[in-house]
Amino acid sequence: MDNVLRMQIKLDAAPARVYDALTDDAALATWFTEFSAVDVAGGAYDFWGRFTPGAPTREQGKHPVSDYRAGHLLSYDWTLPNGSTNVRLMLRERAPDVTMLTLHHANAEVGQHHTYALAPEDFWFLSLENLRRYLDGKPSDARVDFSQSMKGDITHVIDIDADAGTVFDVLLSPKQLERWIASQAAVEPHIGGSIDLGWGVGPIKILDLQPNQKLAYEWNEDGTTGQMTTVTWTLEEGNGRTRLTFTHSGFDDDTDNSGIYPGWRNFQSWVRSVAEYGDNWQPAIKLLTNPDHAAWYPKAINDAQALFADEAVE
Repeated sequence: MDNVLRMQIKLDAAPARVYDALTDDAALATWFTEFSAVDVAGGAYDFWGRFTPGAPTREQGKHPVSDYRAGHLLSYDWTLPNGSTNVRLMLRERAPDVTMLTLHHANAEVGQHHTYALAPEDFWFLSLENLRRYLDGKPSDARVDFSQSMKGDITHVIDIDADAGTVFDVLLSPKQLERWIASQAAVEPHIGGSIDLGWGVGPIKILDLQPNQKLAYEWNEDGTTGQMTTVTWTLEEGNGRTRLTFTHSGFDDDTDNSGIYPGWRNFQSWVRSVAEYGDNWQPAIKLLTNPDHAAWYPKAINDAQALFADEAVE
């Protein structure tokens, strides 16, 4: 398989409206980037600022357009730390006001698990979910500030339009876990019990469980180093909404966590959408090209592979 990151998402909007969201500066500031200066016909798809990997300056944020067809296709070049890459966004109408968006990111070093600078898939998962939510009129504010330090402990906060009971179920129910994080979930829901995500690194011990308020468990990132850290989800409900605070603690202050920082923000964003959309939600699909890595992706993505292949593989 060539070195192309392939993703796909179904959007409840006509292709023309999706294309506008991809090319309008005001829209992009809502769901994608801090700053942009887009002139597709003039050959510029420029975006920069703290919400873009590397927090590029205006000069560093220049991205020449390589191909486009209004309402159907947008392709541009993007220089990342590992070299020159190309992003290709293709829109296909599936039904009235339904668009399948397919992303191809060439030379993106696919499959480099937890090496963010070389594998920007978490950025795209997060951005595509924000795009969906923007088109649906929901808050699309789950972004990563790449200008700040990503060393030491991690904290992410998000507001969810659902009650705490619904959100807690998304965090603990095996069926729900398999929609956003687990390839095969098994849960013993009590303090001292375990959560197994199917990642092949062993079950996770539950340290604290307060229904609808708090869930904490041990975490060993790769299952080999022996360094145990703690993941904590704290829920605060008010007026039928829930503020969900995620912390990943136990790191030395100088530990570089840039590889997992965006990924946890994406998982938190997916928790929000599962809770808000209910059974109608499906994450953006990544085409999985390495069977050894499939267990790291939720069952919902694994189960949708055939659907993706029918639409996107050229």
